[in-house]
Amino acid sequence: MPENNINNMPNNNEGQNNTSAGGITPPGGGIHYDKIEIPQEYYNQKAQAESDRIEKERQYEIELQESKEANKRLSSIAFSSLLSAIIIFVGFYISYQVKDIAMLAIPVVLVIITIMSSLKSKKESVYHTSVLVGGMCAAVLAYVMCLLKESTSEYWMHFAISCAIAGSVGYIICSIIHAVIANRENIKALGYIGILLFFVAIIGGPYYFYKKNPEEIYKFIFMKTTEVKAETEFEFIVKTLKNRYGIDFECQTTRVKTNVQKGRRLSQRICTPKDNAEQEVIVQSLAYNEGANQYIIIDNYLDVVNHATNIMKQVGGTKTNFYIYPKENCTFIGDCAECDEYYANYANEIDVNKQYAASSKINYENYLNQDAKEIINNGEFKYIIAITGVYDANTTNLDGIIENTLSYLNSQGLKNKYGYVISINTSSDGGDTQKEIYKVTGEASSDQTFKDPKVVVKK
Repeated sequence: MPENNINNMPNNNEGQNNTSAGGITPPGGGIHYDKIEIPQEYYNQKAQAESDRIEKERQYEIELQESKEANKRLSSIAFSSLLSAIIIFVGFYISYQVKDIAMLAIPVVLVIITIMSSLKSKKESVYHTSVLVGGMCAAVLAYVMCLLKESTSEYWMHFAISCAIAGSVGYIICSIIHAVIANRENIKALGYIGILLFFVAIIGGPYYFYKKNPEEIYKFIFMKTTEVKAETEFEFIVKTLKNRYGIDFECQTTRVKTNVQKGRRLSQRICTPKDNAEQEVIVQSLAYNEGANQYIIIDNYLDVVNHATNIMKQVGGTKTNFYIYPKENCTFIGDCAECDEYYANYANEIDVNKQYAASSKINYENYLNQDAKEIINNGEFKYIIAITGVYDANTTNLDGIIENTLSYLNSQGLKNKYGYVISINTSSDGGDTQKEIYKVTGEASSDQTFKDPKVVVKK
């Protein structure tokens, strides 16, 4: 009989436990874990991603560094441009207002800074570029002043043009100097010859024209007149008139009247402007230093308006004298009329050295486009009026005459910037003999009108 093997078979639970505990896998049963192979493409993609990340970080660092360098360069240009603008603007202002020689400081300072910057920063130097930007900034500032200050617009326009020229020429000069210092290994012999010729031209050209016509070049650059150099009295007269009015005159070489005034030879001749041959101008030349051909030139080209006739009609006098006394240089414009200011400044007005200095440098070109009233109103003149008639200090309304005179001056649009003097004289013989019976003075007023007369003489 077959054996009963039921009791000999392992318990199911026991077998399961053994399997679990002992890790015994029944033959032909359970799960098999095979080794998984990762494709090489995965590693390639991972390596590429890491490489891209590193490249992006490197690129970012480069861009960040370039941005910092660009900002630094921009800041350097801005600072250098501001410095150049200040140098150019201040240099021109000092040369025009204080001392001519200050203009030479502009190129000297710009070149020195360019050399220092090029030696320090080599090819990274940007100062030569800043000279151009600074010059343009200074020109813009001067042009704004031109728009704001109409009375001196011509001056500021010339200022603006000068700054622009200084910036442009300065840029060329400083660029050449920078190239010689920072990039000289690339400059050939021919390049050095070109540089030398450039500097010869930029220095020799202006010097040549200055020697040929110093007065015109000096006026063009500095907007001032300079002392005339001449070989004859006639040449001195013509050059002085050209300096004074900016136009050419033709003067007589014959029919010249000559006399002696306080020990000095005084000549008088007729001159005419080339653009108006019918206008005769009386020109006097007072000897100052004849050995050096130096003269004091006095002319009547600017004819100041005479209101005497109209004032006489206004007040009913038999004779009226109307004078205007300028704040300075009455020998050359206006009248050296008797007033307190003239007496106080008398020593200067008759000083031949001061007269010669004024004669050589005064410039009235701006007056040529103005009528007589504008000339008076734009300057500072004291009005001196002497009214003569058959008056009686006891019966004539002298205050009324004064008020009528002031009313006339105001009605003509004349400006009171320096005060006035009005005197009333009585005469019984038409003015040959006269006696002052009333006199008033007035100060310059804030609204530039004629008012508030103060009595100083009353008979």
